[in-house]
Amino acid sequence: MALPGLDLRDGVKGLTRLASNDLNALWRQVRTAAEAETALRDILPALIDTYGLAAGTLAANWYDDLRDKVGAKGRFTAIPADITETGAQALVGWAGSKATDLEAMQALILGGTQRRIANFSRLTVSESSVADPGAVGWARIGSGECAFCAMLIGRGDVYSESSADFAAHDHCNCSAYPVLKGAEPIPVKDYVKSAKNDGSDRAKADYARARDYIATH
Repeated sequence: MALPGLDLRDGVKGLTRLASNDLNALWRQVRTAAEAETALRDILPALIDTYGLAAGTLAANWYDDLRDKVGAKGRFTAIPADITETGAQALVGWAGSKATDLEAMQALILGGTQRRIANFSRLTVSESSVADPGAVGWARIGSGECAFCAMLIGRGDVYSESSADFAAHDHCNCSAYPVLKGAEPIPVKDYVKSAKNDGSDRAKADYARARDYIATH
């Protein structure tokens, strides 16, 4: 049984890989974190916008195809997310202040870039699900690769308010999935790795770190 929305998630991962390839060209041209920060401030906002808008368009087309597949009632066309401020400059500043060397900075930038690109897809689906008269809202899906995500997915909540945020961390592979009227229920709990949310001290520590990270980034 395949995870719902896997094709969309794979598509967004592909866009992230392309963004990573573009960033690799930058890393080959710099020798210090200071040089990297200068270059990143010039190119990262446009790079995130480019691949983020592609992720939003991909998600909108996927949403419309899913709607047709399940025979959702009424007419509706998904709306690609319009994120005017991605926080690219803040990401550069944060990575520069936290990284101990150029390699560490590269890892932090890639994680933050992945999250921001994926957010275009998540927001496209979540906002469209709230606006769509043929949907009752959206749910979080994924395999629960950390205690924080496992907890949120396992709750099985359906969000129907435009103010509901999608809490995500760097390298988070969770997605928003539309809950369409008349469609089969999403068996989200079947995909959550229960061992990641087992109540152990380690799981609690993972959850606390993820919660604090999301709250401050």
